[in-house]
Amino acid sequence: MNDLIKSKHPRDIFNELKWKEDTSINECSIEYIHRGVPGNTKTVSGENIVDIGHSFLTLYPDTMIPYHRILKIKYRGKNIYVKTATGHV
Repeated sequence: MNDLIKSKHPRDIFNELKWKEDTSINECSIEYIHRGVPGNTKTVSGENIVDIGHSFLTLYPDTMIPYHRILKIKYRGKNIYVKTATGHV
């Protein structure tokens, strides 16, 4: 885990990136399970985040991603969240 980000759950990580001084949610990328595309995963930029909801992350224009589908969050090229079979790293 990156020393800059203290949170461990995706929702909390996104809120920290959005509100913490010297961080920008636009500099993160999110890899998530997206059934039907090659490899069943998709990666998007934090610039696409419209809302950080209680159970879902909403992306532009109206895609809702449940937090349990998020596999990896990178910030400035470094992994800050990686989902594992037992939780996260």
